[in-house]
Amino acid sequence: MKGKLSDEEERFFTSWIQESEEKQDLFNRLKDSENAENISVIAKLDDNEEWQKVLEKYRNKKIKENKTFNISSLLKYAAVFIGLIGLGYGYWNYNFNNQSSFESGDSITLTLGNGKTLQISPEAQQTITDVQGKILSEQKGELIDYSRTTEVRKLVYNTLTVPNGIRFSVVLSDSTVVHLNAGSSLKYPIKFIENQNRQVFLKGEAYFDVTKNKAKPFVVTSGNLDVRVLGTKFNVSSYPEDEHIKTVLVEGAVSLYNAKNKYDPKRALKLKPGYKADWDRLYGGTKAVEQVDTDIYTGWTEGKLIIKEMPFKNIIQKLQRHYKVNIENKYEDLNNEVFTATFDIETIEETLKIFAIETPFQYEIKGDDIIIYKPEN
Repeated sequence: MKGKLSDEEERFFTSWIQESEEKQDLFNRLKDSENAENISVIAKLDDNEEWQKVLEKYRNKKIKENKTFNISSLLKYAAVFIGLIGLGYGYWNYNFNNQSSFESGDSITLTLGNGKTLQISPEAQQTITDVQGKILSEQKGELIDYSRTTEVRKLVYNTLTVPNGIRFSVVLSDSTVVHLNAGSSLKYPIKFIENQNRQVFLKGEAYFDVTKNKAKPFVVTSGNLDVRVLGTKFNVSSYPEDEHIKTVLVEGAVSLYNAKNKYDPKRALKLKPGYKADWDRLYGGTKAVEQVDTDIYTGWTEGKLIIKEMPFKNIIQKLQRHYKVNIENKYEDLNNEVFTATFDIETIEETLKIFAIETPFQYEIKGDDIIIYKPEN
């Protein structure tokens, strides 16, 4: 828009914009917007100065994490592009404060088969045993591992519940890895039993990397949906406020069918890699199948908050889970405004400022409580 791309940058931009119609439409909205030429921030931006600020803050972040600074991984931070429907305008104020710190009273919980509930700190290193002293699992920070569980001859379930603002992972007894998003829970056997399907029960959102076993299909049950696989990578999103249960296949193959019915391979929906299926939560059955960019639906595993053509009333739920805050919206007209956006390291206040650029509103933050108001004339 400023007309200052180098030849190399021009080639990169041309390649980027040709990747999808969505990217072309986004740039056209920016370019054709009556407000674009009036954005003083763009006109006054000193590219080199701002770039150096990003470099410096990213270096400091990596030093604190004791990680090697890598210029290629930096590009994803430098190229943060937030598309707000109507007018896409990027506002960046990098803040690397940790938004997922552990707080007692709002912790991860593990409910054992005997009904006992344990509080789990993401920083802990511990072995979890049953009343007989047999090893159930080992916790290593933000992961609980059941792959070394001792012999079990009957199904005994544990339930892992992850509160808002935190993500957590579990390795099941067959070495399947499950990443749980904030505000989710997974019920699973401490050890899968011979001659039975490997079945788990999900509320919320999870990304599955399933260990292959042709003799024992892996089944994810969420509401009235069963997702059946042998070995694959896929994401299931089934939060209570969502009208549809979304299944996105990254690789391999899955079959979708009504959880109330017996599996019939002829009637089940077979999903191809790179496709998303929307399943009707209330009535059952597939509502839509479409090819998608899977990164949009799995980016949360890397700490990103990715929103695509979503009304603000649903975005509120995502913000509450991602940032562990409580939001009260007193501006009802804002509920049906639709946004597309990607957030990575932004704080909740920075995120609200970005939304308010496209559709103005006012807000008040008091600790973890946020109230949104209609803007004053």
